[in-house]
Amino acid sequence: MKIKDGFALRNFADKWIAVSINDNTHENNLFITLNNSGAFVWNLLQNETDYNTVIKAITEKYDIDTKTAQEDFDAFLVKVRNAGILDE
Repeated sequence: MKIKDGFALRNFADKWIAVSINDNTHENNLFITLNNSGAFVWNLLQNETDYNTVIKAITEKYDIDTKTAQEDFDAFLVKVRNAGILDE
């Protein structure tokens, strides 16, 4: 899985915003706000990766248990899937 091409993460006033950088798509007005952990996961998904690799990175970065990491990542996946910006 990975974030589709044509989207970028920007930091504005201490907030992370994922935006479309495509001019000719229906997603050109799309933006999603993310917290710091969401931005961390977004950056992991810039390259093709799998679920377990992301979970491992989250648990190591934030020193949390696997269940919490899975719940948080699952919520993130719902957000990006609903926006149609995840290649799986």
